[in-house]
Amino acid sequence: MNGKLHFRPAEADDFDAVQDLSAQLARHIEAPAPALTRTQFAARYIGPAAPMRLLLAADGARVTGLVAWTVTYELYSGDARAYISDLVVASDARGRGTGHALMAEVTAMARAQGIAKLGWEVWYRNTSAMAFYDGLGATRDREALPYVIEIPA
Repeated sequence: MNGKLHFRPAEADDFDAVQDLSAQLARHIEAPAPALTRTQFAARYIGPAAPMRLLLAADGARVTGLVAWTVTYELYSGDARAYISDLVVASDARGRGTGHALMAEVTAMARAQGIAKLGWEVWYRNTSAMAFYDGLGATRDREALPYVIEIPA
């Protein structure tokens, strides 16, 4: 890192960089490579109407990390929550503070929107991610258990 880390929302031209980081994450958690198309990327992550937010960390012109999140609203409490779906730092850029900086940025963005809680899931064998989040002071949610329903194609 040359010390010029900056953050910006993803743009359509970032597809290849995002796809590369997504593939690195998939390999790390032993998942298949992502099948995201340019059209899906634009519809899901680009612009103010997109359902997901995608913040990129760049070292100069090179994208070295990303965080994707969405805002949800709970009826029972009326609270807004930010749910982080993905956080990834390029394998050759880890250990340089990019992940911490991305989490600080998304936390600041959430705070500016009146959101008081960030949540996410971690793959049960991703011990490096767990150590990272523990180092941030995050705690494991003791109130909720994740459930899924697999929907066949």
